[in-house]
Amino acid sequence: MPRFNPVFESLPTYPQQELEKRKAAVLSEGKTLFDYGIGDPIEPVPEFIRTELCSAVKPHCGYPKVSGTHEVRSAIAGYLLRRYSLQLDSDTQIIPTSGAKEAVFHAPLLLIDAHAEDKTVLFPDPGYPAFHRGALFAGGESHCVPLTGDYIFRPWTLSPTILKQTRLLWLNSPHNPSGAVMSIDDLEKTYALCQEYDIVCFSDETYADIYDDEPPPSILQCGFTNVIAIHSLSKRSGMTGYRSGFMAGDPKLIERYKRLRANPGLVPQTFVNAAACAAWSDDAHVEARRVLFRDKKRLFLAFFDEVGLEVIGREASLYLWVKAPEGKSDTQWALELLEHGIVVTPGSLFSIEHRQSQYVRLAMVPDIETIKTTIGLWKEMF
Repeated sequence: MPRFNPVFESLPTYPQQELEKRKAAVLSEGKTLFDYGIGDPIEPVPEFIRTELCSAVKPHCGYPKVSGTHEVRSAIAGYLLRRYSLQLDSDTQIIPTSGAKEAVFHAPLLLIDAHAEDKTVLFPDPGYPAFHRGALFAGGESHCVPLTGDYIFRPWTLSPTILKQTRLLWLNSPHNPSGAVMSIDDLEKTYALCQEYDIVCFSDETYADIYDDEPPPSILQCGFTNVIAIHSLSKRSGMTGYRSGFMAGDPKLIERYKRLRANPGLVPQTFVNAAACAAWSDDAHVEARRVLFRDKKRLFLAFFDEVGLEVIGREASLYLWVKAPEGKSDTQWALELLEHGIVVTPGSLFSIEHRQSQYVRLAMVPDIETIKTTIGLWKEMF
């Protein structure tokens, strides 16, 4: 009889897997689905990126390097310079990753000592489940901080007792699922807090290039000491299946992470790095995607404003965080919408503590015409 890791056994079904089960049940009834669940937009990856990928697939593809190619690290450094006016050393401060999720999940393995008093991992709730799960598998204490109101994470308001026990603090701005954005003042306060309590700050900034008017800032603009930013090409360039991202920041942490990642062997393939090099070097395709997501969101926002539904996080990400009508929970409303073929994600699925939510998340996945059809269908429900 096999015996399993008790951490693994204690975890509930991953939220997106649960959503897929619900969708499958409705599809089996022969209904058409308008899917705003998983954040995987349908727009194709630009041709020039796909060409770079295919050209880099050689008859013999040797083992990729843990630190990636010089070319992709230089392209990432160029992006950070253009986007944030930041000068980073491509050899010591940048490492490509197999998407953002692997970096998020493995970060606690780099830092957490299961026998230490300061083994707490702080992160916002609702939030990305990998913050919580990575902490548990590393032997850390997972501590989620409930967000309400404007859904801005303010770690400097936490008690000194908690902060003294914390070794790793997660930021996520623009925030998933709400789309809320921390200001540069918020980030500076957080940076100062981490320096004061000797906390390592990892900032998940995977939605940084999907915004409406003002580009969201990065924690790296506050300094590099004990700080790492994580970025991804999944949303910026639509390269979800490529699994390509990067970590950048404190050279001490980057050097240690290189040593860590040699163990699981999760290293981006050389041909994926070639495609990533092309993607990070170009901003025009990102601007086109940004405009498209902006147009999609504005269609929904006009409708939600018309019918009086509250929306958080209008300014960034490819999500809308919509408050359920009075008297309905997020799950009740999501199931009601699903009966009409409209797939949204109940906000409670993003809560580590399984807290009831008043919000659902819509991902701007379908095309413009499908969104217009969805809105027409949705209007009939009012």
